[in-house]
Amino acid sequence: MTSETDAAENPRSEAAVDVADPAAVRRWTEALGTTDEALMKAVQVVGTRIDRIKEYLGSGGMAGDQEDG
Repeated sequence: MTSETDAAENPRSEAAVDVADPAAVRRWTEALGTTDEALMKAVQVVGTRIDRIKEYLGSGGMAGDQEDG
């Protein structure tokens, strides 16, 4: 498991996405089961914290853009 996967599974994680690092973005999209586009939109709306991104993606923000895992 990666640190991204661990953080993605923790509902209270305050880990943050480093949007300047393409490899980190890829790891986060895989850990969250979403697309690059949905992740970046979430970051624009709620910031880089994973707990906020997960809440945004899960409550209708861009949930329709998530990949089936």
